[in-house]
This record gives sequence, structure tokens and C-alpha cells, in this order.
Amino acid sequence: MELNEEAGIFLTLNDCTILFPRLKDNESTLSKEERMIFLRMEKVIYGNLSIREMEELLEKREGKK
Repeated sequence: MELNEEAGIFLTLNDCTILFPRLKDNESTLSKEERMIFLRMEKVIYGNLSIREMEELLEKREGKK
């Protein structure tokens, strides 16, 4: 577990799934630091959602393009 004394924020799985589509659309323009945060969020999402839920999340993303 990473311990850090700086102020922080906790994102729920629901928060991550809301942010995921927009970040995924802009993944190629993210800075190195932004991409590292995005990858951590993505791992949580993939680790906690079923394949069906991920497909639905990605379909929502495709529908907004």
C-alpha cells in the first residue's frame, strides 16, 4: 500500500466508470503523469467489472463519438 502524506481524493468505482469514457477518448493526448493515473483507474475498472459491463461502458463511449 502506498502511503503519502499529501492531501488526496478517493474515487469510487462509479466515479472511475464515469470518467473512463472521456479519458479513453483522449488517451493519446494524455501526459505521462495523466496516463499513469488513467492506467491505475483502468486496472480497477477491468478488475471489478464483468465483460458485459465493460462492453456496455465501451458502447456508451462509442455512442458519443
